[in-house]
Amino acid sequence: MNEVARRADVSPTTVANHFPTQELLIQAVLDRVLADIQVPDSTIFAGVRSLSGRLRVLAAAMYALFERTQHLFELLGAELTEVPVLARAEAAFWKSIQQLYEQALAGSDDEVLARTTAGLLHPATFGALKGAGMTFDEATAVVAELLIHQARGGR
Repeated sequence: MNEVARRADVSPTTVANHFPTQELLIQAVLDRVLADIQVPDSTIFAGVRSLSGRLRVLAAAMYALFERTQHLFELLGAELTEVPVLARAEAAFWKSIQQLYEQALAGSDDEVLARTTAGLLHPATFGALKGAGMTFDEATAVVAELLIHQARGGR
């Protein structure tokens, strides 16, 4: 709280008046960060009717999100699980992502496809593909096509 006051060039009392607890301060910061990073929502599927189309849109939106937020996950690291307000925010984030995945897969009851989607559309997978030398566009296209192949019954 003192560091926030120092950086904002205000007294610690001013910070405490606006944010009586560290948790409220962290929540305010999280709210701002989440608004700034533009977490995809169901609007990404507007006008997209086919499962294949939704999978392509989903892959592009998620990998763009992971590219925008990679530094945040690295910065927060273990604190995501150790700081209760951060842990709750991360859980809510992943719940919203899971709901997005379910919307993309609407009409499919393929559990393998659902698990494959969760595994391939994950920051670690994106990082591994980028680390292997793939560009953003290559990684997005490859993963989308793998998911579409799975959706079409490919094993």
